[in-house]
Amino acid sequence: MEPLKTQSVPFGDSHEFHDIFASLYPRLVSYARRYGATYPEDIAQEAFVILMQRDSPVEHPTAYLYGTVRTLSLTERRPLKNQSISLEAVVEPGKNPEADEDLLSQEVRERMKALSPTFRETLWLFVVEDLSIRQISEILDIPEATVKTRIHRAKAHLRNQLNSSGGLHVLA
Repeated sequence: MEPLKTQSVPFGDSHEFHDIFASLYPRLVSYARRYGATYPEDIAQEAFVILMQRDSPVEHPTAYLYGTVRTLSLTERRPLKNQSISLEAVVEPGKNPEADEDLLSQEVRERMKALSPTFRETLWLFVVEDLSIRQISEILDIPEATVKTRIHRAKAHLRNQLNSSGGLHVLA
């Protein structure tokens, strides 16, 4: 009989894993919802399972988890791939008011809808999810320079839209 394969744990101990799970799980569920996942909680949990079952450690577990959730969510909703993802699927007023409502004003959320999906996603990961350029680069599988360009262009577009409507500069 073959011995059981030991699992590679990318975290120091179970307490560290619990802390990371507790802090990232709600954000990963929200991220899965953004992609229209039918079962976002299951997808977030599955991402952690996939991470824990890896044979080799992951250099950036947070980026790996976001990327896994993104892939699983897109795979789950593949028949719906030609539909656009609305920002309402991401920002759910009343569910977590101190997080999403405080981060983006109503006007900015409305203006974000006008951004192309690539700019909207990159800006969302940067501003709302508070991920680094490197993490976003790994999640989207694009160069860091491309991430910076997308963020810069998305902010510039929002800034122009808000200024033309008399809004204030809300993004630096």
